[in-house]
Amino acid sequence: MAEKRIEITDENGRITIAEEVISAIARIAAERVTGIARSSGATGGLKGIFGGEDVAPTVKLELANDQARIELRIAVEYGYPVHSVARGVQESVEVDIEKFAGVAVSSVDVYVKRVVPPQTHDSGSD
Repeated sequence: MAEKRIEITDENGRITIAEEVISAIARIAAERVTGIARSSGATGGLKGIFGGEDVAPTVKLELANDQARIELRIAVEYGYPVHSVARGVQESVEVDIEKFAGVAVSSVDVYVKRVVPPQTHDSGSD
């Protein structure tokens, strides 16, 4: 199976960007939005062992006609307006992909899969 990528060609030459790069930009952009639930640790850690669900955003990407169509599944922390967080994710992802990858975004679909209790931050030292 061929690696999916997008190519940008101009008078200076060609730039090839792997699908994983665009997905990573989308995930980071989504996680910067206030109210989105973030993974509390490394993927596959204790949550994976004991059957807990990782709440980190998941990204599905389609590349067609030099444009990206993004689908994100997110969890929102309780106490934040779900529609506002989802709208913020849409805006953040679109802006960051266009700014950092130079790729036009045709759509950003956001599916809120869960509402989770607010994260508690450990104030103790390791």
